[in-house]
Amino acid sequence: MLRLGVVLLEYSADILTAPPEELVCYCSRVTKGEILAAMRAGAGTLEEIKKVTGACTVSRCKELSPRGR
Repeated sequence: MLRLGVVLLEYSADILTAPPEELVCYCSRVTKGEILAAMRAGAGTLEEIKKVTGACTVSRCKELSPRGR
């Protein structure tokens, strides 16, 4: 597994077991850890998570994700 800074260039088959530095939103480069931190800080809805992290704001994840979704 290659690392570029803290961003993984390989992805886990199951996001639940993925490390915190794994990208969840490829278009905005938001990690699982950033999403979890936003939730711990009180973001309780998808809209709040998007506002805090910037996830899902560029609309290119399907195109950029190695998962193709």
